[in-house]
Amino acid sequence: MPVAQRQALGVKEIMREELIAKLKFSPWYKWENKSKYDKKYCPGIYLLAITTKDLEGTKPKWNDVVYIGMTTSKGGLTSRWQQFASSTRGKGGHSGGYTIYEHLGHYKKWRKTLYVSAMGIKCDVTSQKPNDYRKMGWIAFLEYDAFAKYARAVGGHPKYNTQ
Repeated sequence: MPVAQRQALGVKEIMREELIAKLKFSPWYKWENKSKYDKKYCPGIYLLAITTKDLEGTKPKWNDVVYIGMTTSKGGLTSRWQQFASSTRGKGGHSGGYTIYEHLGHYKKWRKTLYVSAMGIKCDVTSQKPNDYRKMGWIAFLEYDAFAKYARAVGGHPKYNTQ
């Protein structure tokens, strides 16, 4: 794959023949507008912010992040976000969402706005093809890379990441 094409896809070489994606998050979406994200049915990683600031459409900054998450589920980001939403209403399904619920209460009572930013990666999570396995590995790597970048920029880990 030519260098320009790799760069356009957000891919960089880490070894002579191995490729890996690099972090490239979408702008912030208000939680109610998350369906506008074009890769919402893909697995991937995501950031959450809970704030009184208007972040809609802006580039994520680590200081605004309160949670970093990922999914390699068949339902993609949408499925994971539904689990999160259920947990912010006091039901189970997402440990981070339930931690937020314990701190802020039921989502409808929040005085702050919830935002999401994501990086979906197109792959078939049910496939046994090497490229699909590799892309699922990228997701795990990128989640830890996001934690590392957060730790460098802010220190520690996001407020609602307990593990």
